[in-house]
Amino acid sequence: MDHNERVHRKNRRRFKSYLEANQQKAAALTVALLLLMILFSMNSSFAAMPQESPNQLQGTMKNRQISSEGANLKRTINKKSPPDYRNQCTIQPAEVPGHRIQSTFTASYPGSGAKMTWKLIEAMTGLVTGDDFQLNGHENIVSIKTHYPSNEGRPLPGADSIPRAILLIRNPLYSIPSYFNFLYEFQNGLEGHSVRAPLEEWIKWRQDNFDRQIQIWRRHTEYWMDNYKGSNRLVVSYEQLCKDDIGAQVAVKVAEFLNRSDGVNSRPLEEIPCIWHTIVKYKDLKPIAGGNASPVADQESKRGGPKYVAPFSVQELKDTTNVLTTLLEKYRNDEPINSILVSYIDEVARRVEGPPEDENTIVK
Repeated sequence: MDHNERVHRKNRRRFKSYLEANQQKAAALTVALLLLMILFSMNSSFAAMPQESPNQLQGTMKNRQISSEGANLKRTINKKSPPDYRNQCTIQPAEVPGHRIQSTFTASYPGSGAKMTWKLIEAMTGLVTGDDFQLNGHENIVSIKTHYPSNEGRPLPGADSIPRAILLIRNPLYSIPSYFNFLYEFQNGLEGHSVRAPLEEWIKWRQDNFDRQIQIWRRHTEYWMDNYKGSNRLVVSYEQLCKDDIGAQVAVKVAEFLNRSDGVNSRPLEEIPCIWHTIVKYKDLKPIAGGNASPVADQESKRGGPKYVAPFSVQELKDTTNVLTTLLEKYRNDEPINSILVSYIDEVARRVEGPPEDENTIVK
């Protein structure tokens, strides 16, 4: 190797070292600039935040604490297998509060589990609930059950002063037949939640009333979605509330939502799964020696009579799909109801692909 080539290589090494050093400086400078931009953005965001009054700050901290407790509890529920809740919960009778509380609407199409949810809310909060007809005579209540705008509900005077609503939604393939069972009991002078209507009575009523009822179901959903938005509305699926794996988590969400109302403090969130199991899954609570299965079992639905899955015609199933897809498109940016509607659409599709239901329904 001659002298000129050695000099050339030496210069290349020096240039490479120089280049690497400058690249490192440039990278460090870039990181520093990014950090400054992030800090500036954080300061600007903080400065732009509205200043909260002491009461607002207290409410904000309460909501954050509730959310944190609920998140920790949900992780615990997911990790552990369901415990044995027999005789583990003491469900006290709901009381009229001695202080003024802020009510929340609990709205549902008839036949969607309103009675069960009513009792769950009372058990979780220890406070009385009521309805839009004020049948129990109470006005200072934690929750107002309503079926408005269906025929089974009515506009409540002063409704504008109630800031929050829970929308309890159930697949119309099941809520409409459940509503008919109620009508059948009422028209025949039978006790509520005592008898399942005969199959032939369901088919006759369905043929005359389905078109109207599926539209009432749609309008009910739209009314509560449109009039209560964002953080002032909680959409709860009856199916999810009853599921073994996630029902307790849904109940925790309901308790957290109610706790945001003035004067409402539920039982500790770690107790909610046991309360949920006692109220919702009471049929699973086998008695143990010296104890009862559930303190509320005698208050829940015990419909007897023939057992069957209420059938629909192919056209009625297709009409149901159209209603569900219309709602899905309208509320496509609202994730809580989106997943619920998709699950309903999937079930309707499975039934459309099956054999004609009127001719193949099995009665037990």
